Amino acid sequence: GGTAGTEAPSFSMRNSYTPLRNSSDGSGNAYNRGEELQELDNKRQQTNLIVLCLAMLGLMIALMENELMWHNRNIPVMSFQLIKLFNLGVTALLFYFVLRYYSIEFELMEVSGKTVLGVTYWQAFSTSGLMSALLFETAIIAIQPLPFVNYHVHVWGLDTYCSYASDGFLAVFMFMRLYLYAPRIIAEASGLKNEKTRLIGLMNNVDISYTFIAKAMLRDSLLTLLFLFIVSVVTLSYAMLVFERPIGPATNLDLYENTVWLIIITMTTVGYGDTYPQTPLGRYVAIIAALLAVVLVALAVGSVTERLTLTRDESKVLEFIESIRNTQDRKTTAARMLQQGLKAYLKSANKTGPREAGFNGTFLSAPSFYKAALEYARIRREGVNGISTDVALTVTETSVSIRRLQTQMEALEAKLSDMHDLIKTAALGGAQTKTTRW
Repeated sequence: GGTAGTEAPSFSMRNSYTPLRNSSDGSGNAYNRGEELQELDNKRQQTNLIVLCLAMLGLMIALMENELMWHNRNIPVMSFQLIKLFNLGVTALLFYFVLRYYSIEFELMEVSGKTVLGVTYWQAFSTSGLMSALLFETAIIAIQPLPFVNYHVHVWGLDTYCSYASDGFLAVFMFMRLYLYAPRIIAEASGLKNEKTRLIGLMNNVDISYTFIAKAMLRDSLLTLLFLFIVSVVTLSYAMLVFERPIGPATNLDLYENTVWLIIITMTTVGYGDTYPQTPLGRYVAIIAALLAVVLVALAVGSVTERLTLTRDESKVLEFIESIRNTQDRKTTAARMLQQGLKAYLKSANKTGPREAGFNGTFLSAPSFYKAALEYARIRREGVNGISTDVALTVTETSVSIRRLQTQMEALEAKLSDMHDLIKTAALGGAQTKTTRW
């Protein structure tokens, strides 16, 4: 045991790594892993929300500064530098919360028993698989215009020369934040990223990661596909605007609404050809839009096909309806065949007499009867061999099944009654002799 004043272990960011928790704290209370996991998951959700808000805020500030810079003819002034300095502070705060987020994720893995024991904290963190994700996310959020740093990016190609301001060039690549955090946005909106789903995944050896949830939502939700389509149109349209603006009205793509039109026409594979990019980077954006559209259309087709697929019960009902319809068609065709046969027989009887017409069967070779007989044979051959549409047979089979179930239930009730009598006898006998044990 321990002293009553001993505090419970803290799960904040630590300099030393404690691989195992004790089964009880100093006061003797049992360690509850479920409550600890729930608390950590709540912290993870709150930190993730802050990360998403800061990332989107930094992106909007960079886009605003880029537009102000463009309308000022790419001439940097002190106000623009102050905006970039403020954005740098937002990025520094974002980096802190990203570190905090991955620390909480590591603590969740530690409590779940998925970390390496007997090593230092950073060694355990490096072997947990979170280090590469942290470095990649850090590299993405580090892309942004820096204060008091202004230069031009020169691009030649397609018999054109384009000069881009560094702020606009970096602002376009900041859109990678949207694609980086899109799986997190989808997961948090779906509600599938919580401690209950994590435990279910652990029991089935499945990692309930953002990638897993994004795949599930892309397969099952058309709204998720619509969200990705809108994000793609917005980001690629602005990238097209930035890359095509230097050559001015020559391409008619110096307006955002025209670039939106071009991206949508490209992604839907319509391609009117009235507007097209003329700069190398603008054409690269169009290529990315076309390739991305192939993926989105394939996902949309699969999702729609799955929704239009009939369930087993629906297929059986449809088969039953088709069988009834085919039965009615067979009856109608059989009546028509008999009608044509009777007409042919009467016509043959008028010529040769009833007796001769019946014996030689000449009426069977009549074209009208022969055609009706072929039609009847075709319908019988194409009939659906599924659920029986014979109502009398169906009722009989159902009655037999019900009677069989009733017999089984009666036998089961008799066995339960016998077991109850035996248990009652044993209980009474135990009460009298006090030797019977359950």
